[in-house]
Amino acid sequence: MSAAPTAKAKALVADIGGTNARFALADPGTLELGEIWQVRCAEHPNLDSALGAYISRLPAVPEEAAIAVAAPVTGTEIGLTNSVWSLAVPRLHDRFGLKQVRVLNDFEALALSLPHLVPDELHQIGGETPLPHAAKAVFGPGTGLGVAALTWSGEDWIALPGEGGHMSFGATGERELALLERIRKGRDHLSAERVLSGPGLAELYLAVAKARGLTPAELIPNDVIVKGLSGDDEVAAEALDLFVAWLGRFAGDAALLLGARGGVYLGGGIAPKLKDKLSAGDFRRAFEDKGRMRAYLAPIPIYVITADFATLKGAAASLKLVAASR
Repeated sequence: MSAAPTAKAKALVADIGGTNARFALADPGTLELGEIWQVRCAEHPNLDSALGAYISRLPAVPEEAAIAVAAPVTGTEIGLTNSVWSLAVPRLHDRFGLKQVRVLNDFEALALSLPHLVPDELHQIGGETPLPHAAKAVFGPGTGLGVAALTWSGEDWIALPGEGGHMSFGATGERELALLERIRKGRDHLSAERVLSGPGLAELYLAVAKARGLTPAELIPNDVIVKGLSGDDEVAAEALDLFVAWLGRFAGDAALLLGARGGVYLGGGIAPKLKDKLSAGDFRRAFEDKGRMRAYLAPIPIYVITADFATLKGAAASLKLVAASR
């Protein structure tokens, strides 16, 4: 009589952003998540502290980990783009006993989650059915503006990380130019992330108010969203209208750049809060407003990712791909 198969060991997965850090144990085979823990980054001085707090909750330290970070991954020592936190792979080996550590960009991980999301975890905004195995674009505003792509190799999906959020952001018309000049003041470069992010929305609110001759109190991004959606604050409503239209314009640029006939997917912390407003029309119109390329973009579906912890699932999927390649 043969022995019963041994259960696959769980792996540690993490999603480290500029505002929140999320941790879980994952089954690399099924991508099932458990022991999920979320903490605000401000509650810990560094990543090691937060990771140590999570590991202390576990009965045993996993041998394998996949850590998605909001930063370009160019070596074994990584500083987050919008945070004082950093990550050093050798230190994770030595301090926590993690034998295998895979580090990937957070939107690279989000892209890897796409084939594993079910229809209920996606909110579609216009377009038709995505073309099978066509490239997919994924981006989203949060503390920053993450961008990645997903492309079919002929055998499996491959995620392509990028730093598209740092591309230059341009204006259309004098009104937009005046607002963006207010945001750009004191900076050498105005990137898309400086506008299409939580901090960018807060700055846009101030720019709109000053253009109206007002001196408003500073608002945190979520307050701009709440006031703008409720209609209680005209300045917030105008800022949110601009933000949504510019987000649609950026989505169209991404779709053209990547040939994303497989769909454009919005993640991050802000898009799910705005999914009804994004569906109202201005966003989609701005997406398609590309002159001769309007007919090319019209059939491309846009999806807001509403799944909880999709990036953690994508980090687990990255381990599954690594295991398959061995």
